[in-house]
Amino acid sequence: MPTIKDIAREAGVSHGTVSNVLNKTGKVSIEKIRLVENAAKKLGYVPNVQAQLLKQGITRTVALILPSLCEDIYLDLYNAVQTTLFKADYDVNVYPTNDIASIEEAILKRIPQSGLTAVVTVSCLGNSGEELYRDLPCPVIYIDRDGEPVRPNDMFIRFDYEKIGAAIGRHILDSGRREVAVFSTPPSFSRDQLLIKGLEDAVNGSAVSIRHFTSTFNLAINTAFDIVQAGVRFDAIVTSSLSRAEAVQSALRISYAKERPEIITLSNSGGLAPADFLACRLDFSQMGVRIADQIIRWSRQKESMPPVITMEDGGFPQALPQIPKKAVRTLTMLTLDTPTTNALDKLLPMFEAESGIHLKLIRTSAEDLAATADMLSDDFCYDLIRMDVARMDVMGRKTYMPLSEAGITPETLPQTLIRGNYDNYSLSGGAMYTLPFDPSVQLLLYRSDLFDDTLLRRAYFERYHETLSVPVTIGQYLQTAEFFTAACSPNSPTRYGTTIMDQTAFATASDFMPYYLANVPDAPQKASGPAIRTGEMAEAMRQYLRMLDFAGRPQSWRGCVRLLTEGSVAMTVVYSNYAANIISSGRSHMIGKIGAAVVPGRRPLLGGGVVGICRYSKNVEACREFLRWYFTPDISTMIVRLGGTSPLADTYNNFKNFVIFPWLPATQESFALGSRGVSSQPTPDGCSIWDYEFSIGTAVKNMIAGDMSPEEAVNMAQVMYGRSGTRKIT
Repeated sequence: MPTIKDIAREAGVSHGTVSNVLNKTGKVSIEKIRLVENAAKKLGYVPNVQAQLLKQGITRTVALILPSLCEDIYLDLYNAVQTTLFKADYDVNVYPTNDIASIEEAILKRIPQSGLTAVVTVSCLGNSGEELYRDLPCPVIYIDRDGEPVRPNDMFIRFDYEKIGAAIGRHILDSGRREVAVFSTPPSFSRDQLLIKGLEDAVNGSAVSIRHFTSTFNLAINTAFDIVQAGVRFDAIVTSSLSRAEAVQSALRISYAKERPEIITLSNSGGLAPADFLACRLDFSQMGVRIADQIIRWSRQKESMPPVITMEDGGFPQALPQIPKKAVRTLTMLTLDTPTTNALDKLLPMFEAESGIHLKLIRTSAEDLAATADMLSDDFCYDLIRMDVARMDVMGRKTYMPLSEAGITPETLPQTLIRGNYDNYSLSGGAMYTLPFDPSVQLLLYRSDLFDDTLLRRAYFERYHETLSVPVTIGQYLQTAEFFTAACSPNSPTRYGTTIMDQTAFATASDFMPYYLANVPDAPQKASGPAIRTGEMAEAMRQYLRMLDFAGRPQSWRGCVRLLTEGSVAMTVVYSNYAANIISSGRSHMIGKIGAAVVPGRRPLLGGGVVGICRYSKNVEACREFLRWYFTPDISTMIVRLGGTSPLADTYNNFKNFVIFPWLPATQESFALGSRGVSSQPTPDGCSIWDYEFSIGTAVKNMIAGDMSPEEAVNMAQVMYGRSGTRKIT
């Protein structure tokens, strides 16, 4: 394998220069970076990251000891630990034990201890194995272990299995079960013993009889047949894992058992709940993220490990809400053609099968929807209507019935909405009329591979004497866009730095408004609309006009994402509901190379739509059943997986979701900063956010077309908005 000396000889530079280039340290000229990179590529040099770290006295290897990767919860745990640590330049080595103590002991004796940052274990050794772990020269993180660690910087992380067992016991009593089988791991696993203790304490003194069965992972199917053929007609079987529940189900099916007992189990979180089981949801993905975060903090910032972390379980949600199935009913929903509407369309057969309610989606344009809403009456109406949030302040009260009249009260509303959703998407005149249907927010999407490129970073520094980083301010955004525009920068690998919008006046206003709002941080943009500040808006207009040189031909939202995924631009600002097009684009070469951040200026606009029950609908009960179904965590997760957006916070905290859609953390942060929502107070002068944005968007379009200067465009916006109401323009 070629060495640094070989590369230095081939490139004609010093050893120190090669080291600085390969380690991305030091100030090396662009010419020398090119020489070193070309020489390394020619010689086939592959850096040994671990060797480099060891040479620097740094260890970044984590050992993960698990019963099996065939168990869903442990596969989720591994994926979360590995994905999170990989991004931070750690390696994860996984060691399956199959619940066999001798295998785990052999792993601990053979593991290469000198290079370990931490060991994470789901141990089957019980207390007898503590001495082997105490001899390790690094922190040990014990999963699902009772008690507290005896060494500093060891950590126990677990769910409250005794509480979960008690909840299962109460369900067994409430449902009148009498003969119960408990199928768990061998007694060395303390988590299952706590589960059993909670269950037994809950049914103590009742007529419930409990019989215990245990097995290792590999012998689960054998024990499942022992349970089915035990000579006892169990009316409930409690299992400590989904794989054991599935083994019991297979044994029941093969044994042709006519009366099937209820199967109660623990399962992983994410996706639809198991349809055939009552399952307590345990988010091992989130546990994996917590573990990885603690390892990084300890090894890099030397933060002490907390001795114990107790995770919250997800309870026992049903696969779908229990909706009374009556005669076939039909609902109509007037909506726009959005990613969320298309995702919902795929799930409606499931809703109809469960409820007997056929929901017909009527797609139309925003303008036609507004015109239709003005014509609603007792003789002509739709049952449910989805409209843009920007229309809500003017049209909400005349389109929808108050949620309270529909029997939807604060107690029945979803309680885990992302920050600010009820304030921004529900209120009109102080009353709640709608629920957030597919909220979105503006994001900055960017080519992370370009921002990490050594050559580009050096070129940027030589040109601007600043470090290339994701832009935070409008000024940084303009400068970075200029750098990534080929006509302005010979080093740019992209034709343009960014994109601009030129579709409808409203879309153009959305694209422009973060520039203006960044200049007036003290003026929140609510539905009544801030007064147009002449000086600040003129400056924003000039900035936006300058961006035309770095953006090429104006695009639609989908067109902006397409240019990014094709590699034609380095950055774009779009609404979060269009970000899924990065994944769905078959032409994209950038999957895995796209980052997301809050828009420059940190004043994003909220977007998306609201849904409510039409004030003239005669099918209020069926509408209420649909809304209850739509706002369950499982359905919301499926909506997101299918490319839509959801208002529920759970979908943004779900590890599997943000592995697939890495922009979700930035989306959640942006929602907390965003504005544009409906006003809780009436607007006496009749002005609306729709009027406001139409005035500004029309003026900006005229400026883009070259028909007006920035100052003339501001004057036009003033005149148009002034005529829409009696608001004083300052």
